[in-house]
Order: sequence, then structure tokens, then C-alpha cells
Amino acid sequence: MIKLFNINYKKNNFLSEKQFLIQKKIYNDSLIELNNFLFKKNIIFKNKFELIDILNDLSEFDKNYFSNILGIYLNHDYFFKNICFNKNICFGEIYNKIIETYNNYDNFKFNFIKNFENFNGWGWLIYNNNKLCIIKTFENNNPLFSIDLGGFNSIPLLCIDLHEHSYYLDYLNNKKKYLNNFLENINWYEVENRFQNLILNN
Repeated sequence: MIKLFNINYKKNNFLSEKQFLIQKKIYNDSLIELNNFLFKKNIIFKNKFELIDILNDLSEFDKNYFSNILGIYLNHDYFFKNICFNKNICFGEIYNKIIETYNNYDNFKFNFIKNFENFNGWGWLIYNNNKLCIIKTFENNNPLFSIDLGGFNSIPLLCIDLHEHSYYLDYLNNKKKYLNNFLENINWYEVENRFQNLILNN
């Protein structure tokens, strides 16, 4: 059984408690639906990567259904794990890679916001072919998915929800402000850990 990542809300400049709870309900509901499907199909797995491999063994109908609920769960899991409710700075090997790729952190922020402020879906920083890439996925697709399922066969490092339900209560149509505040509330310890694990396993 997959468990919910429990993040406790505290007052911050990024999300109101109401906006946070809207997101958390979607996350929780997807987890229930996912666990119900796994139980019904008697699917045994060890980690989330095995869940993605299972997609190849399902019928076309089950594959479409399962990829959607799996994507909702995975995306929100990445999102909640890479946010925090206090400002902290980028550091470590991920910082060095950002500087190598974008010359400075301000350029990274500019490109991040420019790519996502008019997009509805999910925004990602991924690592692919030894490069950092800012990419988009539509609906609830995840970069871990294969290309035919709307993914990139890539490991996500940073994730932001760009669907209207994720920001509209707090920001209305000001998605740029939402993106700016997100960048001030990233859990860089989590992102650095993802990057370090990726390097160690390659």
C-alpha cells in the first residue's frame, strides 16, 4: 500500500491554508483510488518505479486509467515534497548544475517563469542526457512515463502544479506571482537529495 506524504501547513507567503487543502484533497483522493486499483488487481510492487513498469502489462483500458491516477498521485507527491513554508536558498550540486546550465540563478528563475506563466498542466525541472531541462507535461502526465504516455523517460528534480485549482483561490489570474512565490518556498534539501540519488544511480 502506498502512503500519503504528510506535510503540515504553516502560515506562509506562498499558499493560504484553503488553497493548500484543495491540493491536499486531490493528492489524498488519488492515493485512495490508486491503492484501490492495486488491491483490486492484486498488484505487488516495491517502489514507484515498479508501478510505472506495470503500465506495460495492462490492457489498453486499464493502462489509460492507471496512468492517469498514477500521474495525479506521483505529481502531487513530488509537488508536496519539494515545497516548504519558509524561504531557503538553492545549494549543493543542484545549485552548481543550475549555474552551469543557466549562468546564474536569476537566469534560471527568468526561464522557469517564462516557460510556465501561460501554461496549464505541470512544470518540471528534469535531468536528461546529463543536462538540466525545463519541461511541461499536459494533464497529469509525469516525466518518468514513456514518451507514448506523455512523459520523457526522465527523472524529475522539481515540480510545480500549474492547473487553475492550484493557485486561483490565492492568485486569481496572476500566475507569475504564484511562480515567483513558489521559487521562494522550494525545499532545496529535497531537490538536492533527488539530484544526488540520480547521480549515484547513474
